[in-house]
Amino acid sequence: MRISKKAKQETDARIVQTAEELFLSRGYEGTTTRDIATAAGIAVGTLFNYYKTKESLAMRMIAKAMEQGRKNFEKRLTGEEELNEELFMIMTAELRQLRPYRSFVGPVLESSLSLFVKEAQSKAGEQTRLQHLKKIEEIVSRHGYSEIPFEIAAGLYWSLYLGILAHWCRDESEHYEETLALIDYTISLFTRTLNIEAIEEE
Repeated sequence: MRISKKAKQETDARIVQTAEELFLSRGYEGTTTRDIATAAGIAVGTLFNYYKTKESLAMRMIAKAMEQGRKNFEKRLTGEEELNEELFMIMTAELRQLRPYRSFVGPVLESSLSLFVKEAQSKAGEQTRLQHLKKIEEIVSRHGYSEIPFEIAAGLYWSLYLGILAHWCRDESEHYEETLALIDYTISLFTRTLNIEAIEEE
């Protein structure tokens, strides 16, 4: 029997909601795909038709959170921010949205967002990376660096951003002061690189 598009969307939404509830109540490591399938009222095989791994399912939640973070960032813009300020705003906006999932951002980083992961292995992770980098490119261009091919700096930026996420996952400082300091340092390093490239382009 053919399943309608609406039924597929409803099943997908139920899987994601169930997984999120289990990840937050039992913990990411303590939840299996079988647990998710059982709680969602579907067969394990059906779950795998939607998500091949637990990590890809978690990546769906993380991708949605990061997307909402970028939307929140856009709403807060006044148009008077400097480059460093905008970069700080978008990073912290995403981190705020990721906070409920902080306990399992680390494993997802390794399996879906790492520089060593091939696109075919994690389409959601690759899409999230490209969407984030597109927004960063827009910010950089808006501040007068449009003549610099962004792909030159994109690899450096993404490596630095993954480092921030990895540190944030383990940051036990009050109000994440260590992560905020790291963000400041990282942005300074990245913008200095842009300035060097701008000089070399002249």
